[in-house]
Amino acid sequence: MNDKSLRFVFWTVIIISAITLLPFLGNTDFTTKGEPREAVVAVSMLNQHNWILPINNGFDIPYKPPFFQWCIAALSMIAGHVSEFTSRLPSALSLIVMLCVGALFYAKRKNNTIGLLSAMLALTAFEVHRAGTNCRVDMVLTMFIVCALYALYEWWERGCRRLPWIAVLCMSGATLTKGPVGMVLPCFVMFVFMLFTTWQGSKLNSAMAWKTVYKLFLSAALAAVLPVLWYWAAYRQGGDQFMALVMDENVGRFLGKMKVVTHANPWPYNLLMLITGWLPWTLPLLLSLFVLPWRKWANSLRSKYESSSKATLASRAVAAMRKADAVKVFTWLSFLLILFFYCIPKSKRGVYLLPCYPFMAVLIAEYVVWIAKRSLFPIRFYVGFLSVVGFILTAILVILRAGLVPDSVFHGKHAWENIQMLHALSYGSMGFDDIIMAVLPLLATCLGLATLQRHRPCVMASRPVFASTLMTLLVFLALDGYYKPTVMGCQSLRPVATQVAQAAKGEPVFALTTINKREVGDDVLRLYGIDFYLADSVRQFDVDRPRKGVVVVPARCKHLLGKPFAKRYSFKEIMRTEHRASCFKDTIHVYRFFKR
Repeated sequence: MNDKSLRFVFWTVIIISAITLLPFLGNTDFTTKGEPREAVVAVSMLNQHNWILPINNGFDIPYKPPFFQWCIAALSMIAGHVSEFTSRLPSALSLIVMLCVGALFYAKRKNNTIGLLSAMLALTAFEVHRAGTNCRVDMVLTMFIVCALYALYEWWERGCRRLPWIAVLCMSGATLTKGPVGMVLPCFVMFVFMLFTTWQGSKLNSAMAWKTVYKLFLSAALAAVLPVLWYWAAYRQGGDQFMALVMDENVGRFLGKMKVVTHANPWPYNLLMLITGWLPWTLPLLLSLFVLPWRKWANSLRSKYESSSKATLASRAVAAMRKADAVKVFTWLSFLLILFFYCIPKSKRGVYLLPCYPFMAVLIAEYVVWIAKRSLFPIRFYVGFLSVVGFILTAILVILRAGLVPDSVFHGKHAWENIQMLHALSYGSMGFDDIIMAVLPLLATCLGLATLQRHRPCVMASRPVFASTLMTLLVFLALDGYYKPTVMGCQSLRPVATQVAQAAKGEPVFALTTINKREVGDDVLRLYGIDFYLADSVRQFDVDRPRKGVVVVPARCKHLLGKPFAKRYSFKEIMRTEHRASCFKDTIHVYRFFKR
């Protein structure tokens, strides 16, 4: 593989991913509690000049180590303030870095097609794309873990000489992003891979195995130096409260003994998350199952089974694994061991599996190239499907802009929210850039029709796999650039924060947090989004016990202001939102209070 080819892969990936991700990061306001919960930590860092363990939301210490928030704060210092764009930028940059490094890694060891196609597949996988445009720690963690694995493999290729310093730094970054898992997971995967490569014949080469264990342990110990320094400094500030949170988030989560167990699911849940996380590529992959030579494979297996014993078959399978390409074994082990690791904890979420996706993308890219040489039906069907989706999306927008859909079509509990989304698409102003973004699905339809017509002299028609990837990118651009900001703008927490600030008239704003968690649920009273848009000025009523001010509560929690505080405080409602706020799924009430 020459340098010119690698430069082509590098610049193609970086340009496409940058165009796809960066321009639209700040177009959508925060609408959930997860994103502002991370962003407000960076706000508190800058406000308090405390980069170790700042207090946010008037009471909270950070749930995770601070590397992600350090990145937000550093980028925000350049921009002048913490915004949605600067809060999501670390995730987007991490995804771009991971895609570029992965594309180069596999282009060197396989070919340009696999390196480039795997990067584009990962970029357009729903779960990866969403994580790369969100203000959450998961994509930064994933980038460090995956790059650490790449660096450890290159170190293994060089005969494990010296120490893998790039991997050490990546594991340090991962640990400073989300805790010890960032160090444990790469070492676990690489230990199994290196153990497999040191197995000779029927017994283990103990000398090489001991060398493997020793050097990996030393690398992990070096990677722990910077995180330990932060944990020590944070413990000096947070004391037992910080240590209890660390044990709960790391040890308790892994053993299923958290004080408040969230996202508890059985292990098959992870398989379901992978299937949905690979949308829209799940469709052609499932269709490809119908064109595989199942009968030929069954006959071949039957003949081998009849002519060999079970022991012989097992030995042949092991021998085949040993003869397999080292990078292929590394890719399979990385995917399977990461999946296995995240099946152990009781708490399971789709974003936890993000480190699986770069390795799955390589396996899927090889499979797609292989299946395309035998049958183009799955890819051509997918191209046709995207063509229809692009046309329908454009047609629906035209119908909405024409005012042909009445408000009366919506009924029930969520009618108001749906009507607001309808009005945003139907009557919202559209600039030139919005029009361009809205037309992209129609462009994808035209590209799909050109691809399906083989007799036309279209360059992309001879490459339906890359044509389908480009069509998927166009649809993602339209969703990120126009549809998502327009629709999600109706659920923004910014207007709610503005209403609260206007009602407060300069008085301090308080919230309830630490009481009756069993009754109302943990986090339900934490106003992360409102706190972010009020520059981290919200304090905790039941902690500070102030003399006067305003307190903000969701409607279902108004009773919490009753018995505990009625004897010492007088409350007067001064404002309520007319409709439900998105992340609270409830109306918001604001009370002015003073001590009796």
